[in-house]
Amino acid sequence: MSDEFKKYFDANKAWWNNITPAHIESDFYDNGSFLAGKNSLNDIELPALGDISNKKVLHIQCHFGQDSISMARMGAEVTATDISDVAIAQARHFNDVVGTDVNFIECNTYDILNHINEKFDLIFMSYGVLAWLPDMEKLADICGQLIRKGGSVIIAEFHPTLYLFDFSSGQIAYPYFNTGVYKEITSGDYADLDDKSMGVEYFWCHSLEEIMGAFLQEDFNLKIFKEYDYSPYNCFPNMRAVEEGKYQFSEVKVRIPHVFLLKLDK
Repeated sequence: MSDEFKKYFDANKAWWNNITPAHIESDFYDNGSFLAGKNSLNDIELPALGDISNKKVLHIQCHFGQDSISMARMGAEVTATDISDVAIAQARHFNDVVGTDVNFIECNTYDILNHINEKFDLIFMSYGVLAWLPDMEKLADICGQLIRKGGSVIIAEFHPTLYLFDFSSGQIAYPYFNTGVYKEITSGDYADLDDKSMGVEYFWCHSLEEIMGAFLQEDFNLKIFKEYDYSPYNCFPNMRAVEEGKYQFSEVKVRIPHVFLLKLDK
């Protein structure tokens, strides 16, 4: 991990460590249903994942492991990483409770190669992952070293267009292209929009060209690219439900992309 970014990653780790206990108890994550057997993955990414039984899967930035455990329940051999030691401890606890065998590793994404020395059939990232990472080329390089020939990277992520907006005002407040780090004093949290606790986080904006181009430079082939005009999560202010499990940003009156899906094969 570069010293240039260490202070940002340390601050973000502290933010995630602070907020994770509230996430565990939140209705947003509905851990009662999850522990009883509910699959936490969405209709957006499930078709791209397909049959993952007996496949080796690396789940990058897994939080406290719902999707990791869901993929293990689907028959995959899963390794999962996250920067938050609090989240990883909770993931290991849930792993024991439900009887899956996910290998949870606490580490910064850019340090993964210091912790993992094997090849995977699939690398998976989803929803709110890329904004915490400054360098897409470094991410793509790491994935290229960890994926086997014929393997795939699947990314289901909030769309750069959605990230242009300040969700409280409805005004465009952030750049489409990566112009460096942003510091934000947060009030509330996506799992509880009424929460008034304060925190500090650092994030980066990434264009679709930057994201896809980084993987294409690593000799990945684009197999699937889809855009969706809704989010499967009610995780931003001023969202409205348009169908069950589908939410749109109500401050924008025209259709805009909310989520994109990428599948890239090596």
